[in-house]
Amino acid sequence: MEIVSIAVPPFPIFIEGNIAKFRKGTMHPNRSDLEYFDVIFVKKGKLYLTEDGRHFTVNKNEMLVLLPMKHHFATRPTDEETEFYWLHFYTNSYYIEGDEPRKLTSNIPIPSLHFHNHTYTLQLQKKCKLVDYKEIYKKIDQLLLATTNENEELSFWDIQTSFFSLINLLEYQGMAKDNGYMISQNVAQFIRENYHTPITNMMLVKQFNIHENTIAKYMKRFYKVTALEYLNTYRLEQARILLLKTDDSVQSIAEKCGFSFGSYFSSAFKKAYGISPLHYRKKHMRRTKGAH
Repeated sequence: MEIVSIAVPPFPIFIEGNIAKFRKGTMHPNRSDLEYFDVIFVKKGKLYLTEDGRHFTVNKNEMLVLLPMKHHFATRPTDEETEFYWLHFYTNSYYIEGDEPRKLTSNIPIPSLHFHNHTYTLQLQKKCKLVDYKEIYKKIDQLLLATTNENEELSFWDIQTSFFSLINLLEYQGMAKDNGYMISQNVAQFIRENYHTPITNMMLVKQFNIHENTIAKYMKRFYKVTALEYLNTYRLEQARILLLKTDDSVQSIAEKCGFSFGSYFSSAFKKAYGISPLHYRKKHMRRTKGAH
């Protein structure tokens, strides 16, 4: 399974789209150096496409994601009446195509004061069968209908809202097939929701009824760390926020973030950020007071 991973923020923006109907013997246009993603959804018939030397047959109720700045064209004419949606969207964020989902870091720096606004990686299958094609086509129709709205200001927000809803559905229907990805996501979510309580590998095994080695394998594949390493990093991130937003003592913050001992917290914090929790607070509080 090939995956196109896109770092967020910034959010991808919908540019344009339409539905095309080809008679038998029609060739898809020859495109190169386009700065946006081109997503094809075949509703009827099939398309034969080539992207940078790779050949794809896109059958009925399948989609294909074509990448920016790559040459794509018809491998051969259609051999039957073919109907398909095409959607263009743009992002200047980092993206990569690979054999599995990749966790990417946004190229937009997020200040530590607002670390709750986590980066995200959008995961789209390169080519796949549409699981819920009726709902997907319904959302595409709603998106295209919004592009005909004469109220330009209202239309823009309607269009982007419809597009985000569609992208969310496409990501979910693709990733639902990847059991390992879903395991890693569920473990990470459990940790984020329960980081302030004691969490061990055995607890995760009981929670998800999955072997410890399996959890470790998928966490390392998709997050590049073990579950407990992810837990420790997340606890430190939450502690850093509390250092800036509250007047709580270092010991109190350590306990609220799941650290049993204040001394261990201070040591882990200094190892991660190169400065003690107390000095971190003093340093950044001075900056905050001087800012306008």
